[in-house]
Amino acid sequence: MSGGGASHERPDLLDAALAEIEECGLSGWSRARVARRAGTTLAEVYRNFPTRTAVLARLGERLDRAMLAGDVAELAELTPRERLFELIMRRLDALRPYRGAMRRLSREACFEPRLVIRSLLNLDRLCEWLLELADVPPRGCLRLALEPLLMAVYLRTYRVWLADESADQARTLAALDRELARFERLCGWLCCPSRRRTRPAAPEGEPASA
Repeated sequence: MSGGGASHERPDLLDAALAEIEECGLSGWSRARVARRAGTTLAEVYRNFPTRTAVLARLGERLDRAMLAGDVAELAELTPRERLFELIMRRLDALRPYRGAMRRLSREACFEPRLVIRSLLNLDRLCEWLLELADVPPRGCLRLALEPLLMAVYLRTYRVWLADESADQARTLAALDRELARFERLCGWLCCPSRRRTRPAAPEGEPASA
């Protein structure tokens, strides 16, 4: 006869790992404690997190899936700038439950070069998707120029988001809007090199500016 008690789901393994990081940092992160938190085996922890920085890789993949989970038809109705705004905010919203862990990692980043490298790998993949969904032409040189610019948009917005405790995320929204406006101007400058070469004629009797 089966018992009538309610079954208990195991904690999510990534959630358990990030909770451990929030408490102990990456340097004090213990796979054994993660296994106990999640009610699983060390072999399962190893399968998901064979290295410490694999936690960031798994988190990046989860955030990307959340960002891309919406209806692609809805994105098609938006301008490229609106798409970038929507997608980046989806990703930051998915990151909100882990803000404490992200703050801990941001404090440790200068002492853990591996954190920076792993984060940049995540952002490189993120920017590739964002540029594609924003309909940026896949020309090699243009992509090489725009990817670091878009990465800067995300990182600057992320820094504001880390400290933004407001329910409406007003500071984050304003920062992202400001950064995307700057990115849009730079895109126009890079995509239309003729703008850089063409100068308006100087009024008669006045020298052209240097």
